[in-house]
Amino acid sequence: MSSSIIYKNIYIYRAVMNALYFFKYKQRFNDIIALLSDSDKQVLDLCFGDIYIAQYCEKQNKNWIGYDTNSHFVKFAKSKGFDARCADLFEEVSLPKSDVCIISGSLYHFEKDLERLFKRMLQAAPKLLISEPVVNLSSQKGFIGSVAKKLSNAGKGEEQFRFNETSIIETLNKLQGPLCFSYKVISIKRDIVIEIKQNGN
Repeated sequence: MSSSIIYKNIYIYRAVMNALYFFKYKQRFNDIIALLSDSDKQVLDLCFGDIYIAQYCEKQNKNWIGYDTNSHFVKFAKSKGFDARCADLFEEVSLPKSDVCIISGSLYHFEKDLERLFKRMLQAAPKLLISEPVVNLSSQKGFIGSVAKKLSNAGKGEEQFRFNETSIIETLNKLQGPLCFSYKVISIKRDIVIEIKQNGN
């Protein structure tokens, strides 16, 4: 299934995301970057989309590996010299051991498979950093919501589900027992930023 045009060109993607975030698009990445510690040398970035975190890691001598299903984004990242890998995380992709695993703005794609995704992320890294929109144009009714849904088609069709503040907290509360992790909400703006750690870490 063909994706929206914004997922076929990184510059169009950035322009649209900047508009949606009222020209504060980079803040999504800066909120995650602020949580990376000196000991986080091996960084795993899932559904990375853009390369802002990769660029930061390069400057800080951190080893960044990014996974994305979008071949256009992967090609762009590789052209900049980054270790970007094209893979569908719905499949059994072997994730490398890392100090921290990041997923930004993409958790809603896995709404029906979150327990398996979290389990694989926690197997790869003892710390997870999540940034997920909880205020979404796609959730609105009418013309604006319809256009937003079409633009957000990453290749699997229009996805109706989006998290809000309540639903993402309820999901974490449900999963933290079986998967043995604790979590902390760092901030809530347009995106909610969450730090997750395996129990005992």
